[in-house]
Amino acid sequence: MSISGIGSNYSNVYGSTYTAQKNETVKKTETKEAAPAQAKNTGTDSVSDYYSYLQKNYDCVKNGSVATSGSYLKECARNPEKAKELEENLSFFKEGYESGLKSAQANARAIGARVVDHTESWSIDSTGNITMMASTTVTSDSGVKGWKELAEEREEKLKEQKEQEEERLEKIQISAQPVTVISDAYHKPVDIKA
Repeated sequence: MSISGIGSNYSNVYGSTYTAQKNETVKKTETKEAAPAQAKNTGTDSVSDYYSYLQKNYDCVKNGSVATSGSYLKECARNPEKAKELEENLSFFKEGYESGLKSAQANARAIGARVVDHTESWSIDSTGNITMMASTTVTSDSGVKGWKELAEEREEKLKEQKEQEEERLEKIQISAQPVTVISDAYHKPVDIKA
């Protein structure tokens, strides 16, 4: 599942701060006479620097909620467009998490439970595709239960309510039917409605 376009609304305002910082560093380095040191650079330092930058600027990377493929990080460290795409997606993590939590809470309420714990993590593969994983723990009055068990309890309650309603309607229908009584005095049938 690729969500690379989701953060595009940030592109006009956000941009890639790391790319701008990196370009400034390159300009400063180019003015120095350090060409032999640059030739030895295998790109490992820039990937490490870029990952450090991401940890400092994105809590989801810092706390381990997002795991990114090393080859994709390497590509992002070298390609400003890829870095921008990654950073836009990372900017969306908090909003995505909050949306997932609200959805989990609504689902829990629908079955008569409440959310006790909700976590979400992302795994970004070597091509930039994101796999999202969420884990939610819910509880009801009788303790922590699984979704299936809570849904079955809810379904059973609804079934009982439906049966009670059907019984009540049946009683109303029976009492609304006309009753024929034969009077001894006149031997004529008389309709009595309840």
